[in-house]
Amino acid sequence: MTVSLILLHGDDGFGLDAALGEFAQEVDATDRAEIIPDRTPDEGAIDRARLEAGTVGMFGSHLAVLRQPLKAAGRSTAAADRLLALVSELPDGSALALVEERPSRDITKPPALLKRLAEAVKARGGRIEEHGAPRRGELRGWITSHAARTGVKIEVRAAHILAERIGGAIWETDIERGEMTRIADSELRKLATHAGERPISAEDVEALTADTRPASVFAITNAIDRREPGAAAEALRRALAEGQPGLRILASLAGRVSDLIVARDLAARKTPPHEITRRVARGNARMAERLVDAARRYRGEELEAMLIGLFEADMAIKTNVMAEEPALVAWLGEHVLATRSS
Repeated sequence: MTVSLILLHGDDGFGLDAALGEFAQEVDATDRAEIIPDRTPDEGAIDRARLEAGTVGMFGSHLAVLRQPLKAAGRSTAAADRLLALVSELPDGSALALVEERPSRDITKPPALLKRLAEAVKARGGRIEEHGAPRRGELRGWITSHAARTGVKIEVRAAHILAERIGGAIWETDIERGEMTRIADSELRKLATHAGERPISAEDVEALTADTRPASVFAITNAIDRREPGAAAEALRRALAEGQPGLRILASLAGRVSDLIVARDLAARKTPPHEITRRVARGNARMAERLVDAARRYRGEELEAMLIGLFEADMAIKTNVMAEEPALVAWLGEHVLATRSS
């Protein structure tokens, strides 16, 4: 006999759940046991997965699903060994799915344990599937394809607007994309019900779909780089509305303004590009060039005033003189919205 084994990983939560459902059908699972670690490490979750995977269903396969196996292993060597043994010692006839949903910001840096787990799954005859959420510019195509798969008719412009409202055009790397496809699927179902037999139109999307684009701290600093006060204000509004910590936003702004001050000074002294890259861009030449370009949009005294203003806002927050949101809004109004590019 063989085992039914799969490792699903990636940042597309909807895609991972859909793949899990397909795997359950494939192995003819009549019932499913979901194991979710409630701490890290959680050897008990791994042990329960072992027990559930070895259980035989009465009328079909009994599928054990261990979600977030890397959390169950944590930083414990013993727990990691236990997780790998769960796979390598899986009894014949067992059905096990390992589902690792990862943050979008870390998707290009797979942990070493994930690689080891994938190797163990492959060695045991299982398969590995990665399900990544659509990146910038890819969500519209996903919406069109998913609509076709599910029998929903949608106009091209409607798909474009829907993707934009969900966040498909955002390019900053600090946003989470994992729920975008789930939101898109839910919106398509709602819109299809409203449209009935006709295709979903752009007017339908504009009337029924709220703007749920995720906030990005990077969007604020990028708008500062471009010297676009309106974009900076909108990005700050979104970040605060989504509950991004004010002090985190402030720290990001202070770091960026400090880099701009240093980049402006180095460029003025005709410092070699490789030295600027080392000093302000951590070895990233493209970032160094972008910082120099951004710094040239400001006068030196403007950048210094911006940084002092951030220090004052930080002090006001930490001494309870002002709350985070009004302190940030006041800084933006005084040092960004009230200034003009020269």
